[in-house]
Amino acid sequence: MSNEELKVLLEKYLGDRITPEELQRLQALVKETDNEPVLGEMIAGILAEDRYREASGVDLQQAFQQVMEEAGQREAMANMHDATDTATATTSPHIHILYKLAAAAVLLILLGTGFSWWYRATPRVAVIARNTVQPIIPGGNKAVLTLADGSTIVLDSARDGALGHQGSTRIIKLDSGRLAYTASNNDVNAAPQYNTISTPRGGQYQVVLPDGSQVWLNAASSLRFPVAFTGKDRSVTLTGEAYFEVAQQADKPFIVRARGMQVNVLGTHFNVMAYSDERRVKTTLVEGAVSVSQGNATSLMKPGQQASIDDNGNSFTISRPDLEDVMAWKEGEFRFRKTDISMIMRQIARWYDVDIAYKGDLSGIQLYGSMTRKENVAQLLELLEQTGMVHFSTSGNKITVMPATMK
Repeated sequence: MSNEELKVLLEKYLGDRITPEELQRLQALVKETDNEPVLGEMIAGILAEDRYREASGVDLQQAFQQVMEEAGQREAMANMHDATDTATATTSPHIHILYKLAAAAVLLILLGTGFSWWYRATPRVAVIARNTVQPIIPGGNKAVLTLADGSTIVLDSARDGALGHQGSTRIIKLDSGRLAYTASNNDVNAAPQYNTISTPRGGQYQVVLPDGSQVWLNAASSLRFPVAFTGKDRSVTLTGEAYFEVAQQADKPFIVRARGMQVNVLGTHFNVMAYSDERRVKTTLVEGAVSVSQGNATSLMKPGQQASIDDNGNSFTISRPDLEDVMAWKEGEFRFRKTDISMIMRQIARWYDVDIAYKGDLSGIQLYGSMTRKENVAQLLELLEQTGMVHFSTSGNKITVMPATMK
């Protein structure tokens, strides 16, 4: 490890430009005892530069000072009989080492939080959450499988392994959060049988379809599909949101039907968001090529594009969203870029299985930020409150949102 590598990674982290791989490397370097002598000097120097403090918005210098003071106080109490006066105690070599370790401790705290948050009014501000709201736990791998005969299997409580058969197709729970269908033969004359996998609010699940295509279901979503693709196409029906990685079969197109819209695919990766409480249906293409249609409206999409349309639309609106924002839910994160507060709360409601109510005028409130979906909702609400723009009242499983002025 070179000092230069550590410095570059520290600067990238504090400037919010670090990749997941670089973050793992930085976390490993921070934990190495041999790096302690240089960590403090580097962090203290970086914290003194306004450009990093302004880029992150977090008062790292204050956090650094607080940790340093606490460390110094603990050391002073432990060695009170050796301290002759305050000046001597704060300038001793041992306290200088504490200064460096305190700086490293600040970084460890920040690297271990698992989230960052910003909102945009005039300045860009970041805040560190405190657990002040009654915890409401996040969602997880939860789903119900409805078989062709109407019987159901609760997947999150079912054991791994074979769950049963549908015709000549075996249903297997591979591991937590994944379901697979394997067809021993495809009888084209057999009557089609359909299964439906449904996630509740606060649930997500992954299914491997009979053709090998993979589907990730977001919360409050469902996918209806045949247990064997024996026809001229591979057609499924979606409610809610899902990400698809479709196995390529040139002679058998893959079709997704969602809220009146149809996505035609040969083999590609894409996301479809078709919640009934969202105004527009959105298809985002990650790679490959798809065509979307609704009524007389059609559009051929290119990678990186998003096609959106409302229920009564006559044409698709094509845009280029931030793919990281679109795919955040699949990667276990919340990511917002100038996102309306009502849209944020709909995502919170689905993932945490809570009810949302509103008071006052919340129009025009748009937020930037990111946070892992593994944290309880208390931290998320605290972060939003500290923007000074909104306030929350939580009662049981109900969250009421209001302007901060009504607090």
